[in-house]
Amino acid sequence: MKKTTVRHILTALCIVVGILLICFGAFFYLCMKNPDPDRPEKTENPTGFVQAVGSNLYDGDGNILTLKGVNLGNWFVQECYMSVVNVGDFDTGIYTQKRAEDAMRANPNLTEEQIQELYDLYMSTYITEEDFAEIASVGLNTVRINFTWMNLTTDGETLREDAFRYLDFALEMCEKYGLYAVLDLHGAIGSQNQDFHSGDDAQFDLFGNEENRRMTVQLWKTIAERYRDRKVVAGYDLLNEARREAGKYGGKVTTDFYDELYQAVREVDPNHMIFIEYFTFPIHGSRVKNYNWENVCLEYHIYNNTSFSQKTCLMFYNALHNFMGSNMPVFVGEWNAWDSEVDWNESMDYFDSLGWSYASWAYKTNAYSYRGVTGAHTNWGLYELDAEPVDLSTASFEEIKQAYENTATENARTTLVHQVYEARFGEN
Repeated sequence: MKKTTVRHILTALCIVVGILLICFGAFFYLCMKNPDPDRPEKTENPTGFVQAVGSNLYDGDGNILTLKGVNLGNWFVQECYMSVVNVGDFDTGIYTQKRAEDAMRANPNLTEEQIQELYDLYMSTYITEEDFAEIASVGLNTVRINFTWMNLTTDGETLREDAFRYLDFALEMCEKYGLYAVLDLHGAIGSQNQDFHSGDDAQFDLFGNEENRRMTVQLWKTIAERYRDRKVVAGYDLLNEARREAGKYGGKVTTDFYDELYQAVREVDPNHMIFIEYFTFPIHGSRVKNYNWENVCLEYHIYNNTSFSQKTCLMFYNALHNFMGSNMPVFVGEWNAWDSEVDWNESMDYFDSLGWSYASWAYKTNAYSYRGVTGAHTNWGLYELDAEPVDLSTASFEEIKQAYENTATENARTTLVHQVYEARFGEN
């Protein structure tokens, strides 16, 4: 081989190695970078509401604030792996909020009045005043309340007679027990992701459907008009885990619709903070700086289903967040460390070091639905029920009634998550 050829190969290798070292160094720097190590403890212009200033959150009196909370998942929106009911062989056999309603209406054992009675029974049993007291007693200060259009309207536009009964109750309990509430639209009309947790996995028909977009915008205006003066509301989480198309994340289509919702809310409520979700990776918020948003908090959802350690996963999120340079606060609106006490505490240590707020998923679950499933995680909630699900399409009124009555937290066991929170934050 000629000397010049060898020299060229060595030169190319040196360049490649140099580029790799630069990239590794830059990534390591972004992993370790704290976007605001000297966080001001006060903000000069408190509004009485939680607000985002720079990369920090502040309470109504202007004191720096970290939201530390839990999701009330499976309350407004029952989900298949947490629910105490299923739909048997009805339709696809996959439980969703929409399919559950359809299964109950197809059940010859149930009348429309009984269906409403069962809905009220579940809503008044699964989460009660004692649960808000318990969340506060373990030292948390926030609940993220997950609901869909089906909890508030009959058809996406016509409000239910009891539309705000349970949201109003939740806010009253938050005020009583010193908790902030994040109002999270978990499922928009037409579904923003075609995932079962949107309440409807049968369609992906929000972004391309002008009527569904219009009704979702109007729904948020209605919510904001109702709660514009409620300072217990930390902010509005406009759209849970939106996808640009089924199975694909982020993108211009979701950010543009976030902007449409943002503008609609701001028409009626200039004060409340707004959460913008890029639930997979921060790079899906690449267009955030192109919008003139104010009082906005970015939201990520972090579930580490990789072979990497929890700490490595969190550092990766921080690196991507720093790479985007958004200079906004961060709320990890959903996360879980499942069976590892070390990972739970290391995660919260890391969030605290960055000034990130967080709310784990979820408060209470049904272990029966995921116990023994190969590869399934446990410790999804602070509390776990253990109830064999009842088939909504065939069960009697009394059978469903019994299943719902048994969802009271007194019938659940505490988990590792509860122990971690109580030890870390709880009353001594």
